[in-house]
Amino acid sequence: MPEVDPLILSFSHLAKLPRANDALQSLKKIASLVKPIMRNRRWKVKTLAEFYPNQQNLLGLNEGRGYKICLRLRYPGDQNQFLPFEQVLDTMLHELAHNVHGPHDGKFHALWDQLRDEHESLAMKGYTGEGFLSDGQRLGGRNVPMQEARRMARAAAEQRRGLSSGSGRRLGGRAVGPGEDIRRVIADAAERRTKTLKGCASETLKEDEVREIAATATNSGFRTQAEEDAANDAAIAQALWELVQEDEKSKYGASYVPPSAENPTGNGGGTVLSNNNTRATTQQPTVQTRPPAIPSYFTPEPTSWACEICTLENPLNYLCCDACGTERPEKVARSLVERASKRQRTTIDLT
Repeated sequence: MPEVDPLILSFSHLAKLPRANDALQSLKKIASLVKPIMRNRRWKVKTLAEFYPNQQNLLGLNEGRGYKICLRLRYPGDQNQFLPFEQVLDTMLHELAHNVHGPHDGKFHALWDQLRDEHESLAMKGYTGEGFLSDGQRLGGRNVPMQEARRMARAAAEQRRGLSSGSGRRLGGRAVGPGEDIRRVIADAAERRTKTLKGCASETLKEDEVREIAATATNSGFRTQAEEDAANDAAIAQALWELVQEDEKSKYGASYVPPSAENPTGNGGGTVLSNNNTRATTQQPTVQTRPPAIPSYFTPEPTSWACEICTLENPLNYLCCDACGTERPEKVARSLVERASKRQRTTIDLT
C-alpha cells in the first residue's frame, strides 16, 4: 500500500559517468536512510542529485532550502571511485540542516549534530533503509499493521542491542585500535568535520553560484521519478523512530523536547555550539512551556561530558565520544535524569 505523500520526489544522477547505476542506487539508499528524520520534521526535497563540480573540495549544496540537494559521490580526479558512503551520508545530513539554518552558526551545528545522533540511534536499532531490519529481510507485500510493525521493530532493536553491546559509535567516529595514537584519532575526527564544513557550498559560494552549479548538475543528469513510499516501509521506520524517542525520554526525563517541524532541534540534549565554538544552553522554543527562572545561586548544569579514554569534551547528547567512539558514561545519563527530576520539584516549589 503506497504512501500518497513522498518526501523526496526525484533523483538525478550523472548517467554518462562510469558506474551510473551505482550512483543512482547510492542516492536512493541515502534517501531511504534519512526519510524517518525528514518525516518527523515534515521536510521535503524536490530533487536529490549527484554532481561532480570542478571545485574539488565541494561535497554538497542545498538550493532553496530543500528545493534541490546535490551530493558529490565520486573522488575528484577519479570518476570510477566512490567516496565512503558514511561520508556522503553525513554530507546529506549537513545539507538537510540547511533546510532550516543558512549560516554555520551555533543553531546550525546543534541541528546537524541532532540529525547525526538520530541517524546513529536508528542504525543501532537495526534500521538499514526502507523495508529492511537488521537481518536484511524485506517485510514483503503484506500490509503490516502498526502494532505488528512496533513488535518487529522492538525485536530487531533487541537483537541489534545484543550484537552491538559495548561497541556504540557515532557516525563519523570509530573505536581506537591497538597501538593507535589517541591524539591522532582526535585530530582525524576534527579534520573530518572540518572537511564536511568546508565542502559545503554555503561556506564558499554565493547564492547565484550555488544555483548555477545545481542547474548544471541536473541539466547534465538523468532524472528518475522517485517511487511512492510503501506504507510498510513507513510503518517500520516510524516504529523504530518511536523506540529512539523512548530512549531519549528515558535519558532526559521531563526536560526532553522532541524534534518537530516547528522546533527541528528539540532541546538537543540541552546544548549547542555557539559561534565561538564554546558550549551554550539551547534555547527552548516559544511554543513550549518553560519553568520559572532558576536563581543564579543554583549550581549551573553541565553542558558537556569528558571522555574517560581520550578526555575529549563532548556535548551531553552524544551517546559516545566523537573522537574515539567510547560510550558515554552511565553516570552522565543518571545525572541528567536526576537534574530533570530536581528541576521539576524546584518548579513546583516556585509556583
